[in-house]
Amino acid sequence: MASRVELLAPVGGPRSLQAAVENGADAVYFGVGAFNARRRAENFTMRELREAVCYAHEHGVKVYLTFNILVKNDELQEFFADVSEAYSRGIDGVIIQHLSFAPLLKDTFPDLRIHISTQASVSNSYYADLLSGADRVTLPRELSLAQVRAFIKKTELETEVFVHGALCFSYSGQCLFSSFLGGRSGNRGLCAQPCRKKYNGSYLLSTKDLCLVRRIPDLIAAGIASFKIEGRLRSPRYTALATRVYRLALDSYYNGKVRVPERELKELALEFNRDFTEGYLFDATDIIAPETPKNRGLFLGVLTEDKTITLHEPLAVGDGVGIWTKAGIDGAVIKEIELDGTSVSRAGTGDTIRLFIRAAAGDIIYKTSATEPLLFAPLLHSNLEIATPARVMRPVTLPELNPRESNDLELLVKVYGRSDGEAALQAGATSVFYSIFADDFAECAALPYIPRILSDDDSADALRRIAESDSRAILLGNLGLLPSLDRSGAVRRIYLDYSANIFNDLDVAFVHRYGAVPVVSPELTLAELAAFRSKDFAVLVHGRPVLMTTKYPLPGERLEDERGFVFPVRREFTYTQILNSLPIGLFNDIQQLCEVGITKFFLDLTDGNVRRIVGLYQDVLAGKLVKKSTRRKHTHGHFSRGVQ
Repeated sequence: MASRVELLAPVGGPRSLQAAVENGADAVYFGVGAFNARRRAENFTMRELREAVCYAHEHGVKVYLTFNILVKNDELQEFFADVSEAYSRGIDGVIIQHLSFAPLLKDTFPDLRIHISTQASVSNSYYADLLSGADRVTLPRELSLAQVRAFIKKTELETEVFVHGALCFSYSGQCLFSSFLGGRSGNRGLCAQPCRKKYNGSYLLSTKDLCLVRRIPDLIAAGIASFKIEGRLRSPRYTALATRVYRLALDSYYNGKVRVPERELKELALEFNRDFTEGYLFDATDIIAPETPKNRGLFLGVLTEDKTITLHEPLAVGDGVGIWTKAGIDGAVIKEIELDGTSVSRAGTGDTIRLFIRAAAGDIIYKTSATEPLLFAPLLHSNLEIATPARVMRPVTLPELNPRESNDLELLVKVYGRSDGEAALQAGATSVFYSIFADDFAECAALPYIPRILSDDDSADALRRIAESDSRAILLGNLGLLPSLDRSGAVRRIYLDYSANIFNDLDVAFVHRYGAVPVVSPELTLAELAAFRSKDFAVLVHGRPVLMTTKYPLPGERLEDERGFVFPVRREFTYTQILNSLPIGLFNDIQQLCEVGITKFFLDLTDGNVRRIVGLYQDVLAGKLVKKSTRRKHTHGHFSRGVQ
């Protein structure tokens, strides 16, 4: 563990790098090329990387590169070649999503730090056995501080948490919303942010920004090694201010008297904020900002009946304001300010002024931009230069993987009620799975399903229930429990839910070592599935894919977007899920899967008609094709089109 916590700043491009370094970052993270989760950021080219690393190292700042997207089989060679080239340019570490890559990277580059991205959804300490080769893990934003503290104590792993910036509505790595709505996958670095759109008439999925600067003593006491600021898509000024705020606060802590730099924090809020929250880490319930997903700015005051406002912040002619009315949010530029009957160019906090903007009594006014933003001198934190190592490229040798055929024809069915489980079995499903935490699980003949997101206590409870059930097979939603189930000694088949994001041959081989058969990612096409060396996996062929898995307790049973598409909402175990507006229905096309050697099919049946649907797939496998009329109101998902 580091004796002093690391401050890790986001960098979108060269100007952001300078901003982070000049305002006290200990380390920065940014992307090079296509294999990073912010492909829409400016990023760096490989040619620019050496200069960027040397500049950072001259100022004592470490450089971590983001290689944190899901990688397809035909991209593996290019991916590892890019890591090798980046290594030769002197980087300090890489951030990855695939757990299967960590041992291979550490074996090839023993002096390169391997950090596991929050995209890996490491939600409990049971994941520790899967993190061989990793030097650090970024924990999900949904964990409480007590859970973070327990994770550190139990695993002794170096941990990183987000302390500032945008929050994802879904658990990171568990969001397919952008992917299924338009083919722009968040898992591939191209999220279109559908969570920032309107549903049911408001921005129900739009989260506030995280701000934990006032919690620094609690975070340090928990043993966290690195404080991470989010914001690679935001401006260089945002990077400068966010880094500066946390640098000053951290330095004040280590100097013996904690101080929040209020002036800099206000400038940061003016640059960008969606209102601030302390998030799940501190059990906040004010997570959502349903009024707008845009920059809120600084609260100025409320317009009175006589069209005056008493300022909570300074205001000048030329500043931008947001006007929050009953009908919505408007904007304006201040062209005139009247103070005590006199036109002035600026007014200060506490002044009561008249504004000549189109607004009504009761409207709330926010300052959204300033003509003369405050400027700050550089705050170089470290005088210790880091030596940039002289390295040569090291080729990554991919392991020889033995092909495994999928010889058994299997219809695997997940259900959400006891009666549906019985119907699926009667219809001839090979295996039927039902939540082991369901109140009536013991009364059902179905096999156990272990949910996706589990705390340590939930994990222990699940393992205890599995031991008592003596089941022949399990559908596992939480990857972290895989080593424990493998070590149990019980002879059982473990199927891994598609929440594990199995995306390539290395992933398949990784989970095969623990005796698991994965349901691979639904973001893969038929051609990509056919190219797998091992075909011993299952494919989601029917059911509504889970677009989001969220800790936030959404009310109601549906979301409707502005185009009229309806997305069902359901509660599963301790979390909420948003489902696709249409179910996947491959029907006759599973014959194409059979032709390429894939014979395990997963049906996630949440809409009823279980007996009929299982029967239809039995018919297709027997050579009887399903009529076109039956296939209506279903989607092929990514079976043909894929994701970018």
